[in-house]
Amino acid sequence: MAVEPVRGQPSPMEKWLRLLEAFADRDEWGVRELARAVALPRSVVHRLLHEMERVGLLSPGSEPGRFSVGPALVRLASVVLDRLDIVRVARPILEETMRRCGETVILTLYDPTRRQFFAVDAVESPQAVRYIWDALRQWSHVHIGSSGKGILAFLPPEQQEAILADLPDPVPGLRPVSKEQLRQELAAARRRGYVVSRSERYAGAMGVAAPVYNALGRVVGDVIITAPESRMGARSEEEWGHLVMRAAGAISRALGHR
Repeated sequence: MAVEPVRGQPSPMEKWLRLLEAFADRDEWGVRELARAVALPRSVVHRLLHEMERVGLLSPGSEPGRFSVGPALVRLASVVLDRLDIVRVARPILEETMRRCGETVILTLYDPTRRQFFAVDAVESPQAVRYIWDALRQWSHVHIGSSGKGILAFLPPEQQEAILADLPDPVPGLRPVSKEQLRQELAAARRRGYVVSRSERYAGAMGVAAPVYNALGRVVGDVIITAPESRMGARSEEEWGHLVMRAAGAISRALGHR
């Protein structure tokens, strides 16, 4: 776990937060290794760990001097997660993004078990000709279109390769590409921070997408701006790329991503 240097003496709350974040990264810690990871004195970490154990946030680990997540922390995390409705959190962000670009903005969720995604909400463009997003309410593959590749491009390399390994070569779609070409497109999107696609899932449609992360840093979906290709020029592509990254980042932060 990497800890950014903090100017001045950390507050008591910050010390607690550093320790709790460490247990989000690993199931179990000893005093010495945790003190080194969170950049706090060993005596301070020892005292805080025993305080957390006393109130049920931590439990004894696999051997003396080690600690793991306790029942009170598990319950607290479960209650907070249950009350965190991603659609409710994302809705005003989607609405603001649509006001800025004038095009349909979609939120999707990703299921790593199925290796597919589906759209859970959208704010539609007021324009007469617009992208019909209802088709994305069904389970869809992540290797086609910005809506899918906005997820695939940002998955950990081993997960991405596992998905690519199951695809035929060339990869199917309205615009078939080789696996190597798809890898290059995904790598370029990852460096840029967003995906752009044209007529991949539906003819005449263009999309720009960026990933949404949860508190553990895992990709849980993406945000897409989509419109008829005729309305999205080169300037719009870059502007909307920054817009969609801003929207996805705001939703990620609301979900606890740092």
